[in-house]
Amino acid sequence: MKKVCKFLFICLVGIVLLSGCTSTPKVKDASGTTEVLEHKGTRWGVAQPSWVNTVLSTPNQKTLSKDLGIDKHIWVISKSGKDLDFLQTWVDQVDARAEIAASIKQGVADFVGAKEKGEDSEIVVKDVERYSSRAEMVVLSGLNKEIDWWSKTRTRLNKKSDYVELYDYMVVYSLDEKLYENQIKEAYKDLYDEKLTQELVEYLKNYTLVESKSE
Repeated sequence: MKKVCKFLFICLVGIVLLSGCTSTPKVKDASGTTEVLEHKGTRWGVAQPSWVNTVLSTPNQKTLSKDLGIDKHIWVISKSGKDLDFLQTWVDQVDARAEIAASIKQGVADFVGAKEKGEDSEIVVKDVERYSSRAEMVVLSGLNKEIDWWSKTRTRLNKKSDYVELYDYMVVYSLDEKLYENQIKEAYKDLYDEKLTQELVEYLKNYTLVESKSE
């Protein structure tokens, strides 16, 4: 009972700390308003890997897979906070799966929206609405953490003497492409439109989550 209470307390604290997050670009060059103080490779003289730069530019499944050398479906979660240990624990144990599930739900919503605008058939509109409600049934069995990276940055505020220091934590998760496809189909197996299901599968297989948040 004590362990359960302790875990719930950690989750509550995490929600408070991360609730104020807003989307923002991550690590910038030291010449800008944000400078990199250190990162995961600093101690060993290792440079920031190319996949991090890809995430910071305009990523998609193809470019990320190439940079990472991972032939699977990829999701990238990126968040910021003042305590690195807490940030890593929160993302790895609590937040990542929820964020990935939310991204699938958003992907289905985008697919539905595109279909509604592109089709006049009442049957199609009715079907895509049913598809939207099934997004949460994709179970994500076999999800695997591949690699992570962190950096500590200092951002100058309006006054030169004022600044804020934060840790940026970026983590890559993957799922076997065929397994992912089967789990999507399983969630929609009792809907009779096989063509629409396959279109959704292909859409989600190309849908990439790269989320950047900071306090």
